[in-house]
Amino acid sequence: MTVREHTTDLDPLAAFQHHLDDPEVSEIMVLHGGAVWIETPDGLVPSGRIDADEVGLCLELLARTSGRRLDLLSPVLDCVLADGTRICAVIPPVAHGGPVLSVRRFRRSILPLAAFGSPATTAVVGRLVEERRNVLVSGATSTGKTSLVSSVSRLFAEHERVVCAEDTAELRFVHPHVVRLQTRPAGVDGRGEVTLQHLVRASLRLRPDRLVVGEVRGSEAIDMLLALAAGHRGCWATVHARSAPDAVGRIRSLVLRDAPQWSDSAVDDLVENSVDAVVHLDRDPDGRRRITGILERDDDRRLVPVRPS
Repeated sequence: MTVREHTTDLDPLAAFQHHLDDPEVSEIMVLHGGAVWIETPDGLVPSGRIDADEVGLCLELLARTSGRRLDLLSPVLDCVLADGTRICAVIPPVAHGGPVLSVRRFRRSILPLAAFGSPATTAVVGRLVEERRNVLVSGATSTGKTSLVSSVSRLFAEHERVVCAEDTAELRFVHPHVVRLQTRPAGVDGRGEVTLQHLVRASLRLRPDRLVVGEVRGSEAIDMLLALAAGHRGCWATVHARSAPDAVGRIRSLVLRDAPQWSDSAVDDLVENSVDAVVHLDRDPDGRRRITGILERDDDRRLVPVRPS
């Protein structure tokens, strides 16, 4: 059955329904040329092909469903569907040889904190929440950063007001008081863009008890760090990095890129006064995502490794 036979119900992922029905499949990928690969607990495996017409109609429906553009002027589509499924599509000429598509499954349940490490390790994370530390969660792509923060949010006190700012809405909450903000791309006329920096600034005016920032990667880093250094406590944010120490370097480089007039010492002071800890995740060859390192500031304000007892 082809995608065209499903156009009446406007289901953009109908051609992949058999994969979506398989709980073992965590991601579906279409390469240029139509080769389909899926990610399972055994890793990446090929799973047939999809023809060019099906791919084209699938991308058209995804753009329509998400309310975003996918054309020569906007050749990258990054969105989240209503059920939480994460979509990334890229078309030529940016995608050489043909369109590519990645469909990352939405995990409906929030993993328990125990899924990310030993009792001693997760106890440290729980203490960071209780002591209202400002924490960076670092890791490479698909190492579980978002899943960990979603799990951590279950430990937030019910009376706390949580304000979450994200580029795409991926974090999940069962907390009773959450304000969720999501970025918006510019319209056809090039206006109306709402960046993560805008959202972080707005978040600080919404009286958060807990500020959560999904994937810090731009000028929003400065606004977030300035707020934390000024007294906001209990913030959790994610950042792409290869290790816990590298996460601190990544934040520093983001600040220096957008505030080159700042001295290295000024940036170091800002990071020191705003980031209390770093929790790093890696993904095992068997697909398990786990905490592999925690840094926390000692009495001398140095970030040092935590050795869970």
